[in-house]
Amino acid sequence: MAVGAIALLCLAAVVLLDLLAPSPYLQTRQVLRDAITRAGRKAPPNPDLVFLAIDSDSVSLEEGADIGDLYGLTDNDSIETRGLRLMSKLWPWPREIYALVLDRLVEAGAKVVIFDLTFPAPTEGDEPFRLALDRYREQVVIGSNFVSATSRGFTTISASHTRPPDSLVPQTAPMDDRVAYTNFWPDDDEVVRHAQYRMTFEQLQGLLPGSQSERFLSLGARALTKAGLGNRIPSGIDEFMFRYTAPPRDGFRPRSLFEIFVPDYWKQNYQEGEFFRGKIVIVGAEGNWQHDEHPTPFGSMPGPELHLNAINAAIHGEFIGELPHGFVAFAALIAAAGAVVLSVGIRSPWLRILLLLALNCAALWANLFAFDNFSVYFPSLPFLLVLNPTVFLGLVCDFTWERLEKNRVRRTLEKYVSKNIVRELLDRPKAYAESLGGVVKPATILFSDIRGYSLVTATSDPQALVAQLNEYLTAMVDCVFRFGGTLDKFIGDAVMAVWGNARSDGVRTDAINAVRASLAMRAELARLNSSWRARGLPELEIGIAINHGEVVVGNIGSPQRMEFTVIGDAVNVSWKLQELTKDYGSEIILGENVMSLVVEEFELRPLGQAQIRGLPNAINIFAVSGAVELDATEVMTASPA
Repeated sequence: MAVGAIALLCLAAVVLLDLLAPSPYLQTRQVLRDAITRAGRKAPPNPDLVFLAIDSDSVSLEEGADIGDLYGLTDNDSIETRGLRLMSKLWPWPREIYALVLDRLVEAGAKVVIFDLTFPAPTEGDEPFRLALDRYREQVVIGSNFVSATSRGFTTISASHTRPPDSLVPQTAPMDDRVAYTNFWPDDDEVVRHAQYRMTFEQLQGLLPGSQSERFLSLGARALTKAGLGNRIPSGIDEFMFRYTAPPRDGFRPRSLFEIFVPDYWKQNYQEGEFFRGKIVIVGAEGNWQHDEHPTPFGSMPGPELHLNAINAAIHGEFIGELPHGFVAFAALIAAAGAVVLSVGIRSPWLRILLLLALNCAALWANLFAFDNFSVYFPSLPFLLVLNPTVFLGLVCDFTWERLEKNRVRRTLEKYVSKNIVRELLDRPKAYAESLGGVVKPATILFSDIRGYSLVTATSDPQALVAQLNEYLTAMVDCVFRFGGTLDKFIGDAVMAVWGNARSDGVRTDAINAVRASLAMRAELARLNSSWRARGLPELEIGIAINHGEVVVGNIGSPQRMEFTVIGDAVNVSWKLQELTKDYGSEIILGENVMSLVVEEFELRPLGQAQIRGLPNAINIFAVSGAVELDATEVMTASPA
């Protein structure tokens, strides 16, 4: 079939394009991604991030003007008068001004003050600034700058690092923790889409960094560390594509630096300094006068605002992932298959074009949806580059070959039937519909949940907590699989497993295997707690409930997202029984439907009747003490019946 050959050729060409990544392909992909970035969800701006701008208003104060009369200052020796007089001097200002800025902001309660400025050489007025840097060393970050032969790619064979002079900060190795680099490395089209929170000299020289190589921190990473948010910085020395907050000057509105020295502004705009309490404040240039502007998907953005976007992305974890080449090939394959189905299944060219437009919109919507909800770029460009040429070339083939074939068939049929009947046979398209269905089955449902987990999360280190939870869930799922169960889903730290949905060994055997799995889970948790205790990690307790009944099994969801699961009263009762494990002080509770199936296999203890919300009558519930024939060790290693 011609359309199949066209689809395969387009598929191979697009996969090769994605692997070789020629410049036109990359530029087209970046244009599409930037459009998605502008249209998609923005990262919420953190209100504790403030941009104090060295803008045209701040650098254009008239030298020699009567500062006191101009701004209502009565004390010639005040910090306000001194600050405005220093600002009225020609740029670059005496560095004493930055000492006054530090005093003003830190005394107001600012958590960290960042100077997105470099100080490459010593000056006569460095002493006040040096003293302020020493005084507030835990709350200040100043800039350094990497200089290399290329703007991106790290292929240069030489690089230099411009640090503040000794008159401000000692030249130490490793670098003083008040210093961080200001650089952003744009993509090949000079647009900044990534942040690099750590950098080594080896990377700048196109080499692999060694284990002993110093990891220099960016302004954002250093500020987050000093603000006690170092755990929010993504690990590694890679580039991280981040989600922007808004177009330039909308997400983090620049505020003129000189205002903090004007009493009326200080009182009205900054509530006598209370505005800055607990905030991360960046001081840097805004406006073309300083040429500290960087191209972004939203347009030219001031460097300090770019740093705030990188900091904000780290705080909120708003990074955009790249799907692997395998997924790109898969998307292209789906596009090829869709193009073939569309070309073969839809005979009307106008309907085919309409559906093609719909698929194009769907691909772009999928890209936007993935960007908004999963923080990844869906490979819509490969999808579109396969789909559209295949369908359009298929239309050309159809208009050529189908016209010839139709004319031949028409001439043949018109010898035997009337022309209007021939027209109906040849020109009427077919329609297809899809539906979702399900089936009712008896099944055994197990729910397992960690008791008091909110208290554990509140007192544990997040990284250690995630590692411990993954270790726990891995062990619990192994128990489910060991006894032939199906993992239905995770609900937070809870595990839902089902026996009898996908396959069944009989309702009694399914129920027995579910109880055996629960005993194995209890034994596994005891082993894990012993290990965690030795490692200084918190021990966990779980509650497990098992219920049996009729459920609906099927693909539940929408065409965009399906889930093979079970629903019904038996599922709801199982979850509510699990919640009763805390009240009855039992790790494993069975409903009466399960008890009747497993009573000969396990030692059960009646717990009385429990009223389950939603059920008309109370039900008998039972605790599981152990297996009649299997001890705990055997439960750990037994195979399902």
